Amino acid sequence: MSFTIFSCNNDDNPDKEVCIDSTIPCPVIIGQENKGCVVNIIFLAEGFTDSEMTEFMTLCDIAKQAILDMEPFTSAANSLNFYRVNSTSITSGISTQQYTSVCNGTTGITTSSQTAWSVFGNRVGIKHYVGMDPLKRDALEDLYGNYATGDYVYTIIIANTTDYYGGAEFPGVTEHNTIINPKVSNIIVSKNDSGDAFRYLIRHEFGHSFGNLDDEYESAVTACAIENYEPWYLPQEPKLNVLTYNPNNWFEGARYVSKGYWREWENSIMRGDASATTFSPTQREVVHQRLLDAIGCP
Repeated sequence: MSFTIFSCNNDDNPDKEVCIDSTIPCPVIIGQENKGCVVNIIFLAEGFTDSEMTEFMTLCDIAKQAILDMEPFTSAANSLNFYRVNSTSITSGISTQQYTSVCNGTTGITTSSQTAWSVFGNRVGIKHYVGMDPLKRDALEDLYGNYATGDYVYTIIIANTTDYYGGAEFPGVTEHNTIINPKVSNIIVSKNDSGDAFRYLIRHEFGHSFGNLDDEYESAVTACAIENYEPWYLPQEPKLNVLTYNPNNWFEGARYVSKGYWREWENSIMRGDASATTFSPTQREVVHQRLLDAIGCP
């Protein structure tokens, strides 16, 4: 797929709409467009053929509501814009890769799918972890960086697979940090069950890319894979939702390890499964501050 970039016609803001040639359309607003100081969130289709695009559009509505049903986003609804990009893929589903690591040997199988964003599963040998082709990630920056408001624009790639997949950037952090001053903060989630698990994936990964929150679960394989293959992803200093001491009645275990880090709740959106539906109080405070920065109002 070529990446010829051109502007689309837009009467309100002709400089805002940007596309990838004729195969990927411009972002379309979902619902009411809010004006003034706003956060822009863009859903992108991955692995959906033309005949499957109606399903993607439905998933966008579910994902939008999953975010708006959780504080502090509920209270900030009038400052959030949601867009949709019906980026059609040639084949249905996404690719996977076989990967051999020192952490858990050889995992996964190699499959191929011709998709809009070249997303693949089993990144660095972690079954549930997804990545994308670096050139396609670079393209996100060129295409949607000018949707950034106070700080970033937030892209959410929804992958057409029932397997459980997720992956996210922190604000300002991209793969290997090869993009200078990035304006896009991206996540990738699978449609999974299109229900509670999908809502959880949206909320959890958005907690990373928007809220700048650490994971609060424990996984020896994940800890090993990040240490050996993606050390750029996890800085030594934890995010504000994780502490290196117990302030009072917090729970030990976070950032993929069982010792040395404490989390506020036993099970929050940054730790649990589909049963977790909200941020802890400390997480909510952090995300609220991020909202102020993202909206960009003085």
